[in-house]
Amino acid sequence: MKPSYKIIYESIKNDILRKKFPIGSMLPSEAELEKQFNVSRTPVRQALKQLENDNYIYRQQGRGSFVANFRPKEKWINMTGFKRQYNYSWQKVTAQTLELRTIQSKTYAKALMVDEDEELIFLKRLRYLDAKPIFYMEQIIAPIVPIEIFQEDSSFTSIQQILSEKAFIELVIAEDTIEAVNAEADIADILEIPHGTALLKGSRISYSPENKPINLDVFYTNTEVWKYFSSYRY
Repeated sequence: MKPSYKIIYESIKNDILRKKFPIGSMLPSEAELEKQFNVSRTPVRQALKQLENDNYIYRQQGRGSFVANFRPKEKWINMTGFKRQYNYSWQKVTAQTLELRTIQSKTYAKALMVDEDEELIFLKRLRYLDAKPIFYMEQIIAPIVPIEIFQEDSSFTSIQQILSEKAFIELVIAEDTIEAVNAEADIADILEIPHGTALLKGSRISYSPENKPINLDVFYTNTEVWKYFSSYRY
């Protein structure tokens, strides 16, 4: 006999796949699921956690569980980028905003699918590992996000966390393009490395559950101390 949480998991997953719960919609509350499946809170939470781990839903504290923009029929990346290193080193990581302003850019507006005359939020950020700069970022954010949330704390570490907690916007999908480059003078100076040092450059567009691009990140990292890692699920 299947465990209760498995039955709940499969029922909700099937409802999502059949679009009974469309992308971005809120699932019934934990209390409602308890009544629906005649179970205690524990298997409900186990099922929701598994759905979250499998990228079918995302959860917001104090608000509930929502259907994510998943792609179940395709090959997809289970873990990519710098997540593994963050997991190991997060307590040693700090960050600082170097610049915050608004800009107009036809290129960035097109990438974020907004009118070219829109004011976009532009940040220059630097991450440190043990007080050593290792990760330089330029982050361009869609105008639906209020700039004030970035003015409150210049040392926030995760833009995903800020968007979730301050703007109630979840990022559920990210698309990366990466390439090897040599550090130009300005980037090398920021990262405190010799000019011409080999770096990993990436561009990342992150999307909301409604498949709207929310922010574009351009980042440079010194891979001598910070490694890019991928694992795939087929």
